[in-house]
Amino acid sequence: MDVKKNLLIEGKSVNVFLNGKMAFPEYYGKIGIDAVKEREHIIYRSWNIQFTRDVSAAEKDNAGRDEVQIMFNLSQDIHWHVHRNRCAGACDAGAEPVDMAKGEVCVFRNNDYRTSMRYSADVSFKFKSIQMPTSFFRELLSKYFPDREIQALEEQFLTKVTKTFITPEMYRVLSEIDTSDRFKEYEGVYLEGKMIELTALVLYGIAYHKTGEIKRLSLPAKDDAAKVEQLREKIQRFPAGRYDTDSVAVELGMSVSKLNRLFRSLFASSLHSYVQDQRLEYAARLLREGNSIVSEVALQAGYSNMSHFSKSFEGKYGMPPRKFLEHSRIAAAASASPRF
Repeated sequence: MDVKKNLLIEGKSVNVFLNGKMAFPEYYGKIGIDAVKEREHIIYRSWNIQFTRDVSAAEKDNAGRDEVQIMFNLSQDIHWHVHRNRCAGACDAGAEPVDMAKGEVCVFRNNDYRTSMRYSADVSFKFKSIQMPTSFFRELLSKYFPDREIQALEEQFLTKVTKTFITPEMYRVLSEIDTSDRFKEYEGVYLEGKMIELTALVLYGIAYHKTGEIKRLSLPAKDDAAKVEQLREKIQRFPAGRYDTDSVAVELGMSVSKLNRLFRSLFASSLHSYVQDQRLEYAARLLREGNSIVSEVALQAGYSNMSHFSKSFEGKYGMPPRKFLEHSRIAAAASASPRF
């Protein structure tokens, strides 16, 4: 379903359609959505914004929707304002300034509010966002917290803009959502869990780590971060590939120590551990399908040593791969049997 928003750019009204195909005058610049994923009332978007000249842009309203928005700032330090639409006198007098450094995430309720920001020319602004109806956000709170805590939680997250730093765990889940299509027909189930996981990580970070009280993460240069992110996506899609640290470092044009440091800082895991974990997950998916023998699965997942594969698999899943395969075949047969 198309969602139309109305922006004011240098005082002129511009309609933007948020369905992945955005109508936007080229002479202003570019607004692009790289990914739109939706599951259980939660919408995830990746934004790329670049104007051809310095402009002031404002969102007139939220198209009549009452939403909780979580915004991840990935590329530039920004300064924006949140304005109340329903206020007496000069609304701008009550505008709330929000400074967000690169690598920060904020949460706010977008209902009777509008937002505005000054964009510099020829600067790439990259954001990722999660949006959900405020009613659904309240359902999540009521599902997982006792009634006596709900009011305080709503006061914390729904009455003002709150923020914290994007942690390695959040970066990990953002990347997992971006590459969720690798799960094919199971993507919807996977996305639902990951979107709620990401929401939980953000709320936890805001509740326990005040922005002004914690040490800011040292973020890698944009080009280096992009290289490591592309490497991670490649591993997710092709886990059986060759990913020894020396070869990968040469391919990316960086030292082994720099590669290891960047990968761990962004994804809270060593490159070696991440590769092994992705290979085991891939092997488990193949075994669940029940169409291959264990030795074939091991090779397809990138293991040449069966003993090492069996030991690693049992360590992750609590049973040897042969037993896992047997259980998968029994479960598949049971689900296929007619029921009377």
